[in-house]
Amino acid sequence: MHTAQAQLRMGFKTGLNFATMNGPSEADDAGTSLESTQNVTGFHIGATFSQEITDNFGIRAELLYSKKGMRYSFDGQAYRNFSYTGGSTRTTGTARYRLNVNNSWLDIPLVAYGRFGSFEISAGGYAAVLLSSVGDGSMQYNGKTIPLNNPTGELMFLLDYNYRKDAPGGGDSKETIQAKVDSKNIELPRYLGAYYDLPEDKGNLYNNFDYGLTGGVTYFLSRALYATVRLQYGLADLTNNNADLSKVRTNQGELIYLNDKDTNFTIQASVGFSF
Repeated sequence: MHTAQAQLRMGFKTGLNFATMNGPSEADDAGTSLESTQNVTGFHIGATFSQEITDNFGIRAELLYSKKGMRYSFDGQAYRNFSYTGGSTRTTGTARYRLNVNNSWLDIPLVAYGRFGSFEISAGGYAAVLLSSVGDGSMQYNGKTIPLNNPTGELMFLLDYNYRKDAPGGGDSKETIQAKVDSKNIELPRYLGAYYDLPEDKGNLYNNFDYGLTGGVTYFLSRALYATVRLQYGLADLTNNNADLSKVRTNQGELIYLNDKDTNFTIQASVGFSF
């Protein structure tokens, strides 16, 4: 039998993440769900540290750079407020968002494992620190002004988000589009920042820390080389409710912020070796 003192093993692993975020969807006035998410494919890479307790059982910690996120879609009832010198005009209509969110994390899983022949089963938890958070996509809006019901026409914006750096009301004005709001012609940036619709700094949308449960199955091709499939189920709320703005409606013109919970969900496929 191997002794525990002799069996501290270090290693390396890399692979793919199939990640999304789960949370409640906003609904329109008829109760129809307007939001959906799909998986994005990212990657992870890093070091592993294993301590054998017996020949068949042990503990493993990992330090991984891990790319996660989601493909986000929104279709349906929406609003936009148009500000200009001397005032603002509210509009209601429909919007279509397509957004790819890419978050980079420092993941620290800690699992207990049991080995049975060439197979290993592991389970435990993980903690993570957010390193960067960006998004890109598009938003199309078509509405009517309140109370005159004049059409805004179809407006197409490009979304270029840096959730860690963008300022309230921020956008890139190098390229602009024209919107007619009642009798006013308004020039708007083609590229909108992450917090373009916020009147003041509410903090970053995505929180800096995550944690949850993890577990998986590993197959050892040799004593050193292995392949793993693992599930990560997030428990922490990823979004800052103070900055999570409703896209569907306002309260008599006052912005509504969402008090809901959004979590990470990731399937990882890895190859690695230990020595």
